[in-house]
Amino acid sequence: MSATPTDASHPSDDTNLPGVARRFLRYVQIDTQSQRGTGQTPSTDKQRDLSELLAAELRELGLDGEADEYGYVYARLPASTGAEKVPALALLAHVDTSPDEPGGPVRPIVHRNFDGRAITLPGDPSVSLDPERSPALLEHLGHDLISSDGTTLLGSDDKAGVAIIMQVVEDIVRNPELPRPPLRVCFTVDEEIGEGVDKLDLERLDAKVAYTIDGGPVGQVDTATFNASEAVIDVEGVMCHPGTAKNVMANAMTIACELVANLPSHEAPETTEKEEGYICPYSMQGDIARAQVRLLLRDFSKSGLSRRKQMLEHMVTALNLKYPRSRLAIAFEDSYSNMREWIDSVDPRVVTFAVQAGDLIDMPIGQESVRGGTDGARLSELGVPTPNLFTGGYDYHSRFEWNTVQNLETSLSYLKAVLEVWAREGSTG
Repeated sequence: MSATPTDASHPSDDTNLPGVARRFLRYVQIDTQSQRGTGQTPSTDKQRDLSELLAAELRELGLDGEADEYGYVYARLPASTGAEKVPALALLAHVDTSPDEPGGPVRPIVHRNFDGRAITLPGDPSVSLDPERSPALLEHLGHDLISSDGTTLLGSDDKAGVAIIMQVVEDIVRNPELPRPPLRVCFTVDEEIGEGVDKLDLERLDAKVAYTIDGGPVGQVDTATFNASEAVIDVEGVMCHPGTAKNVMANAMTIACELVANLPSHEAPETTEKEEGYICPYSMQGDIARAQVRLLLRDFSKSGLSRRKQMLEHMVTALNLKYPRSRLAIAFEDSYSNMREWIDSVDPRVVTFAVQAGDLIDMPIGQESVRGGTDGARLSELGVPTPNLFTGGYDYHSRFEWNTVQNLETSLSYLKAVLEVWAREGSTG
């Protein structure tokens, strides 16, 4: 059964909503979609619109907020009394949204008091918040759901994290006694295209430990990520007229398609879960003379990633032998590595304290291995251990994306608890 609730409201100036939800609804309406292959940082100038706004709002709150030439935003907050000797802790979220779905204009809707029935979104009747598609909806009965109108993604990834960090900053400014270590606030660009820390100034960030506020379900802390690489396979064929092609032509596109067809189906994203790795072809282009295939390689272990690289190399070798008139070449570019080994070797307290923070608000915290990457994975590799904290969102990178007012509030309360644990215990160990 499907329904379009009559009590759905558009986010104007709804004073009945908490501050973190109002911030979120305001930020998602700013189109900040990133774009692959532009060769610039940020990849789209429109990301600067939100970066500049955030820097201005931080200055209005009395901080030294500034957006640099690349669109990164930096600011500092002093520690609460007694926590001055705790290592500086950075809170990060990214301003960009995924290029995989339409990114704007986002028209957010608040669906009050969700009753479990599917909600058809008004912008596109084929898009609905349906428990059959997203069973997690039934865990949110009575919540006030937030979605787009169905024509775009929502942008909870990661405008939710941006709103949560900004709200915690405002709450600290209004109540300076809230316990916290020395804080660094940073908003990054281009996370969705894997370039989120490419131009990040670690010296300016000046943090020993960090958290990205960029996760999913409430109660989940991401403490491990894939090891990630990209394979680029170039195929050089032989062009001739199709009518005289016998024993002459080598069709680069046909050979590229054969390579993709020979990939093991049990190692695809569609057939793997939990801590199983995969190979995912995501781009193919070309013609008879030349073709190129790009593939994502993911595995939680380095040995598993190495095995997948070797498998592709063997496939390329076999096709070179099968088609001697063509030539295939393969190259790999590693993207990020599993954050867990770096966290454990540098400062595992970022995980321990995140779990302890759940006790302060009576919330069990689960440690998850996220099937993806975060800015935190690359920061951890650079020496700043950075787990990923939840924001309460679901169905990212799609027009089915949703969050709830209550999840945003819970995420805010949890982040304050994390800061309290660091202020109380961070000077030891």
